[in-house]
Amino acid sequence: MGSGASATGACPFLRWFTVLFNNNMITPPNKEYHEKISQRKELVFGQFAVVRKCRKKGTGLEYAAKFIKKRRSKSSRRGVTKEDIEREVSILREIQHPNVITLHDVFENKSEVILILELVAGGELFDFLAEKESLSEEEATEFLKQILDGVNYLHSKQIAHFDLKPENIMLLNRSVPHPRIKLIDFGLAHKIDFSNDFKNIFGTPEFVAPEVVNYEPLGLEADMWLSGASPFLGENKQETLANVSAVDYEFDEEYFSNTSALAKDFIIRLLVKDPKKRMTIQESLQHPWIKPKDTQQELSRKESAVNMEKFKKFAARRKWKQSVRLISLCNRLSRSFLSRSNISVARSDDTLDEEDSFVMKAIIHAINDDNVPGLKHLLGSLTSYDINQPNKHGTPPLLISAGCGNVQIIDVLMKKGAEIQALDKSGANAIYYAARNGHVQTLKFLHEKKCPLDIQDKSGETALHVAARYGNVDVVQYLCSIRANPNLTDREQEVPLHCAAWHGYSAVARVLCEAGCNVNARNREGESPLLTASARGFRDIAECLLEHGADMDSTDKDGHIALHLAVRRCQIEVVKCLLSHHCYVDHQDRHGNTPLHIACKDGNLPLVTLLCNAKANLDIPNKFGRTPLHVAACNGGLEVVRRLCVAGANTEAIANDGKTAEDLATAEQQDHVTLLLAKLKKDNHKGSYVQQLRLTQTAQPRIKLKLFGHSGAGKSTLLESLKCGILRSFFRRRRPRLTNPVRHPASPASSKPAVSASISNLYPGCENVSVRSRSMMFEPSLTKGMLEVFTPAHNSLSVADDTATKAIDIQTANVNGVGDFSVWEFSGNPVYYCTYDYFAANDSTAIHLVLFSLEEPYETQLSHVTFWLNCLKALTLPDDNIVFGGKIRNPLRVVLVATHADIANLPRSFGGEFGYDKERALLKEVRTRFGNDLQIADKLFIMDAGASTSRDMKLLRSLLSELRNSVISSCRPMTQLAEKLLATLPSWRRTTGPNQLMSWQQFVADVQEQINPLASEEDLRELALQLHSMGEINIMQSETVQDVVLLDPRWLCSNVLGKLLSIETPKAIHHYRGRYRQEELQTLVSEGDVDELLQILDAMDVCARDLANPGMVDIPALIRTGGLQRSWSDEEVEDTLLYGGVRIVPAEHLTPFPCGLFHKLQVNLCRWSRQQRPEAEADDARLWNGGARVGLGNADALVLLVNHGQGVEVQLRGPESERARCYALLDTLCGMAEGLLAATLPGLLTARHYLSPQQLREHHGPIMLYQPRDFFRTQARGESALANTMGGYRESFSSIVALGCAQTYKRGSLGRDVPASEIGYLARRKLCRLLDPPDALGKDWCLLAMNLGLSELAAKYSTGTNGTPPLDPFSVPSPTAALLQEWSQRSDATVGVLVAKLRELGRRDAADFLLKAAPVFRVNAESVGTPPERYGPVCNGGATSYNSISSVISR
Repeated sequence: MGSGASATGACPFLRWFTVLFNNNMITPPNKEYHEKISQRKELVFGQFAVVRKCRKKGTGLEYAAKFIKKRRSKSSRRGVTKEDIEREVSILREIQHPNVITLHDVFENKSEVILILELVAGGELFDFLAEKESLSEEEATEFLKQILDGVNYLHSKQIAHFDLKPENIMLLNRSVPHPRIKLIDFGLAHKIDFSNDFKNIFGTPEFVAPEVVNYEPLGLEADMWLSGASPFLGENKQETLANVSAVDYEFDEEYFSNTSALAKDFIIRLLVKDPKKRMTIQESLQHPWIKPKDTQQELSRKESAVNMEKFKKFAARRKWKQSVRLISLCNRLSRSFLSRSNISVARSDDTLDEEDSFVMKAIIHAINDDNVPGLKHLLGSLTSYDINQPNKHGTPPLLISAGCGNVQIIDVLMKKGAEIQALDKSGANAIYYAARNGHVQTLKFLHEKKCPLDIQDKSGETALHVAARYGNVDVVQYLCSIRANPNLTDREQEVPLHCAAWHGYSAVARVLCEAGCNVNARNREGESPLLTASARGFRDIAECLLEHGADMDSTDKDGHIALHLAVRRCQIEVVKCLLSHHCYVDHQDRHGNTPLHIACKDGNLPLVTLLCNAKANLDIPNKFGRTPLHVAACNGGLEVVRRLCVAGANTEAIANDGKTAEDLATAEQQDHVTLLLAKLKKDNHKGSYVQQLRLTQTAQPRIKLKLFGHSGAGKSTLLESLKCGILRSFFRRRRPRLTNPVRHPASPASSKPAVSASISNLYPGCENVSVRSRSMMFEPSLTKGMLEVFTPAHNSLSVADDTATKAIDIQTANVNGVGDFSVWEFSGNPVYYCTYDYFAANDSTAIHLVLFSLEEPYETQLSHVTFWLNCLKALTLPDDNIVFGGKIRNPLRVVLVATHADIANLPRSFGGEFGYDKERALLKEVRTRFGNDLQIADKLFIMDAGASTSRDMKLLRSLLSELRNSVISSCRPMTQLAEKLLATLPSWRRTTGPNQLMSWQQFVADVQEQINPLASEEDLRELALQLHSMGEINIMQSETVQDVVLLDPRWLCSNVLGKLLSIETPKAIHHYRGRYRQEELQTLVSEGDVDELLQILDAMDVCARDLANPGMVDIPALIRTGGLQRSWSDEEVEDTLLYGGVRIVPAEHLTPFPCGLFHKLQVNLCRWSRQQRPEAEADDARLWNGGARVGLGNADALVLLVNHGQGVEVQLRGPESERARCYALLDTLCGMAEGLLAATLPGLLTARHYLSPQQLREHHGPIMLYQPRDFFRTQARGESALANTMGGYRESFSSIVALGCAQTYKRGSLGRDVPASEIGYLARRKLCRLLDPPDALGKDWCLLAMNLGLSELAAKYSTGTNGTPPLDPFSVPSPTAALLQEWSQRSDATVGVLVAKLRELGRRDAADFLLKAAPVFRVNAESVGTPPERYGPVCNGGATSYNSISSVISR
């Protein structure tokens, strides 16, 4: 489109265009324009301009030609002035940006100026978005970012658009995946001269800025006034401008319920009346909603959504306005034209169709927008329009308005002639539309206007049918109340009750039943509503129908009753319902099959069991003569066959073809079924097998009694005294007591005070630390010589005690006056602790005695008791669901016993009982800590463990008897099978070989093969649990589906572990570093296969086998090395190294980790380092007592047991050039420790504390520990660095939690911003314990729900509690847990928000707990570099099955 030739002439107007042309402003559109441009379709028109699509003749490229009508004279008000045209052209020539329309050329003629513009054919952005079903804020901001980029470009050139509104924000092409935004129409744009004030009143009222309305100086800020769905739109122009000037708006919950806080903040910062305080374009581009600063803000945009329903209504209202304006204009033009001529008013059919279609759209827009005044105005402007004509879908406006539910609009339409009896093309009326959409008030209005009630459409459906189908219970209730016929049938002969039963609307079904609907109506398939509900599995509807007299024996066309269909669809709850109403269980369908036949064919054991228990006839033949047993045998359902045989099915029954069930199984090659039936036939013992499975009157003979306590606490002595009768006590000799001062081996808490100790006691070297800084924890230097920590070796391994218990001593004993027990005495020597996790707390029927010596100081007594109670608590597997108050469903029974009262010289009462002044304080302390997790006896038994006839011993026996009787009464009675298996176990132990472990599958197979073939796996599971409770076997849980059965617990617990880990065994050869040759260990188990044994111990995380060197084994519990020969502090410090570290500690109470956790961690570190070796430059783990050192590439890590066993610390150093890799290694090691904790100690809540990187670098102690609350408090002050009061400097969050890796830190969430969904199960359970029951002031979860904006949950869950704890807490789920689960799904749900809400509520206890237990830093591990082959811990319950016990046994 080159320049055209000059146009000259005598006329001043022509001379003016010549000047413009000579200044390259406007090219006259003479011949060249017409040669180059062919006009095509009109795109849009305005007051003084029209835009047409055109094509360049030479290239065929399409453009938009904007024809601007020029003002002819200064006095004229029609057309655009030359100054305005020149300004628009000048600005368009200056700008070139992807998000701004491009000007290609300019032409002129006598009356117009033609701008050749880029063709923007994608339509308005507003319309494009209104067509979407959903729109997240993330998608919305992608479009908004383009708009802001365009405005930013304009403002960089000091250009203000002044007319940014939906109509001027277009899409270049809407059919591409990511459409490009284009800003158009620069008719009002101005170049801002900051030295001169510019004022004007222009623009669209609802989108103009306040300074325009108030006639104040204008600038670039006017463009930043929000444009879009304006909150200022009034009923008229004056009201709109008043709203703008007053900045009168609010975030209506109806519109903004799903809008994120960031989006609202963005809007607030734009809708500011003072232009100087309004957000600039640069600030808007940096706003977190447009450019999120962290993962949480990104997530907030993804999860928040635009209210599309309201958005569409706004779009409809805009379209309606445009339609009305156009129709009014057409009407004015028509009347004007007709008045000036004698042309007839008759129009062609085509014209009528076009106009009516256009008017119809306008009417529908008004109806959808609930725009009553607008509709009145529109209809008032129409003279001969037929309001009853349907749209293109065949629906009249009255029916559309009935579906929308606006009574006023229906009234307007009826006053304009709309017929109340109008139907759509399918025959439905207004009542049908209102019923379908749930509009009760509309139905009432229509009924008053005599709209027919029971009209059926072409498919035979009534309004009641459609209301039932959509579950509109209020509509159904109203229709029934006004006598709508509930028994009309549709084309499928279904009544509304069928619809409700099919879709599962129980409330609708109940209303219809109460209204008299025929509950036994049958459809074309012969199904009644009961059959429909039964097949679909809706128990509540089936219950309702049965209450109202539904016939349970009603059949469909195939002869099926409801029970048949429920069984066929495996609807077990419906089957239970029908059986509870005494449904006939032996009904046969047209093939002769009973429900039991169907269940047997499907192999559905639970349903077969239900039907057998309901006394179904087991031997009814179908039309082929086959009984249910035939069907089950033919289909290979072994467990079903077994269940039928136990129930008494005839195994010799013959079908029509002369075959028995055994014959059919043989023919179908169901060998396992054939073997079972053949065995029953051969042995002829079916009756005795069945009898073995029946419960007898014999109670379980014994339960376990477990004894815990540190070495020297008197466990063995107490046990002997408990067994001793009166006569025997006279001849009993007391066991000699050790006089060696190291009688009590070093233990996790034997030498230091527990939680009550001062900082100076807990952390030597910190005596001078100021009180203000003690919110953080400190640790003396761990680099020189290493800190003396929990060391199970030094003294305990150097002193032999022939009388001390080794590992776990198991014996069957009779406690005098109480009864039989399987007694498990756990050694107090820490070297054995790493084996206890499989045995200490795996039986809720056991009684647990925890002993401690009164010879020790009170702090030591408390620490000993705390250690063992914490062990039991930590080993208890949490329940799947949290119940009210976070209660434990089956807490372990615990009795506390204080021994050596005689040696401590405690006073006695007149009755001979010992008195202890600390008894009440100790019980109160342990109940406070463990009362929610353990069932602790009310009395502390204070005694001389050797005094078998003392009053204290009698009281203890009395309590044991009470507990034993209580447990046994709740246990399952014995069966003959249990007694038979008890008699068989000794021979099994002899024949199994030296290793007494077998897989669960093998155990089941052996019982069925050798003892009772009819014993099902379910029977044997109950039997095994009973034997486990008696101490005869031990079921060792595995992470795989099947468990492992330890046939002889004494073999593993006393013999193997006692020999392997005990130095008193002369055959044991102990090495300085706990590394052994396999042949050295063979001497300990000479009668067995040491290789198999080591596989088992490896699976238990007791030892680590070196697969690269199979002859070597590491046993960390036996390590005697005291530390590294060369520590980090001895090495030359490199400036290029970075440092960081984490300490993992118990979150609730500082207490040593139980169960030899660190020994297990050392085992996993050995495996991990060896697994990395082939792929990466990894060094073997170097182990010492209480520590390990591992390396990967250039990174080096120390893993230490610190603070007297109360923390596991990971310290790391590596090159600064590999920050991401170093962070990944640190996170892997921490994850390994936490994974091991979760698998071994599932009931122990832990937290991460972070070490000072600078002090690690300097190798100076004590080292500052940053706790979670330190990060929260610093964030609350708006700071991003923590004060190290020990070093006198500040350390950034990034350096502490992410080793200074910017990429990792950026993609993580810190402290207050961590999503609430990251709060773990145990922390949530603790919050439930705090918040479920109200405190003294009634502040509980209910008020928290209201604070969090979830008041509907308060109403939903308070019905179960009524503000007071329920009588049975296990029947009520925790409302706090439900609240946290619901709220955590919100994008703005963070730990910081929850802490703030708890504080607002006045629940500082819960807030303070969160500050201790909440995660500090969470990052998506997939987003950062990780070491090759990241390795998770291989432990009991870990994610790797190869090392699991069950996989070892199966191999």
